[in-house]
Amino acid sequence: MFLHSGLAVVVNRCFALMLSFLFVTCLPLGAVNADKALSVSERLARGEVVVGLRNVGAIKYVTGTILIDQPPEHIWPIMTNPYEFQGKISPRMKEIEVMVDKEDESVMKVHLDIGFFIPHFTYVVDSLYHRNERIDFKRVGGTLKDFSGSWEMAPSHDHKQTELTYCMYVDPGFYVPQWIVREGVKRELPDMLTGLRKRVFAVFHESAALEPRSILASRPLHHTKPVHTASSNNHHLD
Repeated sequence: MFLHSGLAVVVNRCFALMLSFLFVTCLPLGAVNADKALSVSERLARGEVVVGLRNVGAIKYVTGTILIDQPPEHIWPIMTNPYEFQGKISPRMKEIEVMVDKEDESVMKVHLDIGFFIPHFTYVVDSLYHRNERIDFKRVGGTLKDFSGSWEMAPSHDHKQTELTYCMYVDPGFYVPQWIVREGVKRELPDMLTGLRKRVFAVFHESAALEPRSILASRPLHHTKPVHTASSNNHHLD
């Protein structure tokens, strides 16, 4: 779910790219374009994040794919838990309000500290969970005009690795050419995806503790006690 927690940096970079758009095509993409002579599977095996575009109707979504050395069921409780991102992966995420908390759906209001031109930023996201397979999310309120996307999990044949693909479209609500927005997303994805991989590695190879707070979608099935009973009854989205 929660790579859209990287929206703070995406918007930040959109502003930066607007200020220096004449030089954007010269900016390096680091690991994203390390060696295009290799196949996608070879690049993933080398630890790269492979970034691309996906056309969905008239909309271009940015995609980022990474290979993680754990099966989907090990990655799921970290990837779907906003408190893992708040405390470990995305330090700009300052506050989370859980408005709807179900095993297959959540609605959350997220408060970000962007810095740069806009010090505070809020969005409301509705996420639908298909356990250990995919997540579909969309904006339902807040500062952004529109964003939507998905996570897609593809386990390896031996079920020891997962090819994880994140797909995202964002319209910040102020005039920025979409190519600039896409460049901002492209430059954010590698850091966020490798940050998630490092967190998974820390939990399963370095005995790091999972974040004790979580939402129901992150927990084992049939664990029905809500995380925030007071806010879970609040369905006001604006």
